Amino acid sequence: MQISARNHVPKMVKTIKKGPVNTEVIVTLDGGAEIVSVITTYSAERLGLKEGSRVYAVMKASEVMIGID
Repeated sequence: MQISARNHVPKMVKTIKKGPVNTEVIVTLDGGAEIVSVITTYSAERLGLKEGSRVYAVMKASEVMIGID
């Protein structure tokens, strides 16, 4: 796999919450932190995602916002 994003981690899917339009995919990182991704249900089905599937979590953002109370 070759992509332009530099921030990607190979992991396994912990949980999938499938909806009629969107599917929530939760991936657990080393140390217990989780990454949650919402993708179309069509994409989840096309990728054949299941709990335990090996995936890449790819993060790409043009900006990061910081806020305070």
